[in-house]
Amino acid sequence: MVPSDLSRQVNSGKAKFADYYREPAERMLQLLDYAEPSPFAYAYNDACTAFARGQSAMYPCGSFAVPQILTVNPDMNIGMFAMPSADNPDDRIVVSGVDLQWCVAETCQHKDAVYEVIAFLSQAENVQTYIDDQRAIPCLEGDFTLDPLFDDIQPFLDEGRVLDYLDHSYQSSMACDAQIQTMLISGDVDAFLTKWDEDWQRYNRSVIRKVQEYESNQG
Repeated sequence: MVPSDLSRQVNSGKAKFADYYREPAERMLQLLDYAEPSPFAYAYNDACTAFARGQSAMYPCGSFAVPQILTVNPDMNIGMFAMPSADNPDDRIVVSGVDLQWCVAETCQHKDAVYEVIAFLSQAENVQTYIDDQRAIPCLEGDFTLDPLFDDIQPFLDEGRVLDYLDHSYQSSMACDAQIQTMLISGDVDAFLTKWDEDWQRYNRSVIRKVQEYESNQG
């Protein structure tokens, strides 16, 4: 619903989040009409457990929650679909993000050994084992078999209709989750948008300065 480079536009001084986040915020509030009476009483683990027990029909969350859900109900048949946020069905996308990675610290004293482990884990058969266990989507190219969980979003993956999470650009110090929950409880979208833009400027000063200096030097 917003430009994929919105955070960069804001850091460049060319946009504000308030210019784009009002409609998503209002639609989030509309979703509450379909929730049970006290959704804020549920922590993340509670929500996973409730869904696993059939206490909700849909759970707006990511595939990363599925392994935890299946620990409660291993036989549960779970499917995913792309959030229908676009007015035109053809404009729908799947939002995805890489939340795990392998890396080697520069100060590591045993780099060769660590690279050997990474090479082993990156072998196709071992990647497939991880995919099967965690219901994951690989970041490596290859002939992998995905869980039926992803059947309804497979066309999006095949066509590259995928974007990264914009929240990968959010500073943890902004406590974005708390800001969104406050907005959902209060229903005050104006206050939410104002605080979001103010906090972004406050907690991203160094990033904003670097982005604007870079763009200035590039003409």
